[in-house]
Amino acid sequence: MSQIAPNSADEPKPKRLGGRPKKEPGEKLKSVTTHVSLARYEELEAGAVAVRQPLSQFVRPLVEAGVKARKRPVLQLTIEQDGYLRQLAGMANNLNQLSKRAHQSGFAAVAQEVEAQAATLDRLLDYFADVV
Repeated sequence: MSQIAPNSADEPKPKRLGGRPKKEPGEKLKSVTTHVSLARYEELEAGAVAVRQPLSQFVRPLVEAGVKARKRPVLQLTIEQDGYLRQLAGMANNLNQLSKRAHQSGFAAVAQEVEAQAATLDRLLDYFADVV
């Protein structure tokens, strides 16, 4: 008996993928919009024209080179402000000690000290609210 050649009409054809291929997971997936001054825009546009690239392609490496983990900006405090900040840190320690004493010997025993600390704390917070 002779074998019958498989009929190509019986087998399903592989589906053709149309359109642009899908991006790999590490490739560009999100878009970022930003606003720049007219002078900065013209500067970027001139740079893109000089290297004969679209503006987005020219800006992309600039953005990627500039995106790094940043530290929080450090406030430049005056000597007076630095002293007040140290007072606040000291008050935090005092409040913790007062809290411990209040739990050990009762809240009435430390009420006056807590009121004095609260008044000082209000004064310092008002100062920093005005400055910052």
